Amino acid sequence: MKKWFSQASANDTKIWITLYFIVDLVLAYFVAFVYPPKALLVNAPAMVKWVTFGSSAIGLVIGLFLSTYIGYLIYFIWRSILHEEPANTAATKRSFYLTTCLSGILVSLVHLVMIIITGGVINQTVTIILAVVSAIVTAALIDAFFTVLLHKIKLGRAVALTLLVIDLIPTIIGLFR
Repeated sequence: MKKWFSQASANDTKIWITLYFIVDLVLAYFVAFVYPPKALLVNAPAMVKWVTFGSSAIGLVIGLFLSTYIGYLIYFIWRSILHEEPANTAATKRSFYLTTCLSGILVSLVHLVMIIITGGVINQTVTIILAVVSAIVTAALIDAFFTVLLHKIKLGRAVALTLLVIDLIPTIIGLFR
């Protein structure tokens, strides 16, 4: 695995971004059409289901770019605080794209399997567990990319920890509602 992290290329990024969109669009299709939430979409007209699916697709694109560039902003802030030399910009952005895609694919596949097993009834506990797993996987992947690909161990740990905290904040807030 370390070999792949150290040799992640632009072609790998394109492949994983494509897989990210495919897996998440399949998940969006299942949520909108196959196993819609009972209270919201089960008796809704077809147009509402298509709008749900379309907005999910738009959210995927926006989410990928936001998570990548928010991660890059955090990297830039920590780089300034720790007085680190800049890493290769393309490799740094590639690390954030790949992290978002790999984490997103893992969580979406588990979510899809849970939807199929439960017939579309996902409880809050599963959602919280998936959010925590996503945050941990994201932090671990960023740490691995910064350590192996960029050779910035201290910076990678700072960015990974910051992303872990930021990813867990909505989950923690959701627990107390």
